[in-house]
Amino acid sequence: MQRVAMVVLSHYPHDPRVRREAEALERHGFAVDVFCIRGEKEEPVEQRGNVTAYRITRLREKESILPYLWFSLIFLVQSFWALQRHSARTPYQLIQFHNMPDYLVWAGLWQKIRGVPILLDLHDLMVELYASKWGKRSSALLLPLVRLVEKLSQRLANRLITTSVGFQNCLLQRGVPKEKITLVLNSADHHIFQRTPREFQQFDRKVRLLYHGTVAHRFGIHVAIQAFALIYKQLPESTFHIYGLRFPTEYTRELERIVEEHGLKGHVFLEYYVPLGTIAQVIANSDMGIVPYLSDSFMDIALSTKSFEYVAMGAPVVASRLPSITAIFDDESVTYFEAGNPSDLANQVLTLCANPERQKSQAENALRTYADIAWPTMEERYVNLVRKMIADSERK
Repeated sequence: MQRVAMVVLSHYPHDPRVRREAEALERHGFAVDVFCIRGEKEEPVEQRGNVTAYRITRLREKESILPYLWFSLIFLVQSFWALQRHSARTPYQLIQFHNMPDYLVWAGLWQKIRGVPILLDLHDLMVELYASKWGKRSSALLLPLVRLVEKLSQRLANRLITTSVGFQNCLLQRGVPKEKITLVLNSADHHIFQRTPREFQQFDRKVRLLYHGTVAHRFGIHVAIQAFALIYKQLPESTFHIYGLRFPTEYTRELERIVEEHGLKGHVFLEYYVPLGTIAQVIANSDMGIVPYLSDSFMDIALSTKSFEYVAMGAPVVASRLPSITAIFDDESVTYFEAGNPSDLANQVLTLCANPERQKSQAENALRTYADIAWPTMEERYVNLVRKMIADSERK
């Protein structure tokens, strides 16, 4: 049985993309070792079929830049030694690194020298995300270094995977050869997110709204709560559930203040992260999915996984009008609002609430569009890439 290692500064199996890819490889006959971080109540080693998670370090705060850099560098060193230990027993045929950050790939340097192919999965682009997350506070001096690290890390990898057309275009503009890049969209795992029976109706007093995913300023959750305050005035029994908190941050405290200021306690719920299977049930019990991303150089090209999950389950989506999502779903498939504008978001939700036919047609149109980029297609593309990389390395 061929063996693949994955290294990710995140949780397994809770990171959706890592889980999808690991389980895809397992279905096609690979054994997969995932080196990741360890959260509370998680075992240091956990095996699920032929996928084994090795949780090699404890989760630490990584929202501010210096703790993040320190934590990621420690994880890089730990990953390097973990790869040496485990490959000494049975060699890996391929090692896949998931960013952020890109420089984790350097934990595979010795393996690369020994001829093991290295695959770097770019969930995000480091330069744009750095500017979006920390840029206004501290990036001007460090951005050239971030660019250099990104460039050197991507050169070390044999092949790159990226998650959106916008990301792919940026890489091409930076001089990365087209043949080195494979586009694997963050399509929803069809084993978990399946269309469920749904009643489309006119909402006169209550609508159940949902956001799930990363809770950070660039994702615009504060805009969505401000919009909900306006929706609540028209539909006073409505609820808005937000899933994705991991630990208290300055931003989560800001969200709590907004909820308090607008008197929304008991209607807006800030929930911690829950497993994917639970999120699927939450989507089934919600009326609409909200994707309130802000517009900046990163978010304009980042493609929302949650949009695919809402669409796959037949839930209408209300999203910021950003190039990344409008390139896939037209105005007949998603209800769009001006990014960062809570009044427009509220108006679009209320308009959709009053039009059950629009809810139904939008969900059906989105599903038809999504069919061509659903996970079975992406899985085949991904597994074929892994097989080709291994075959090419064995021929050398």
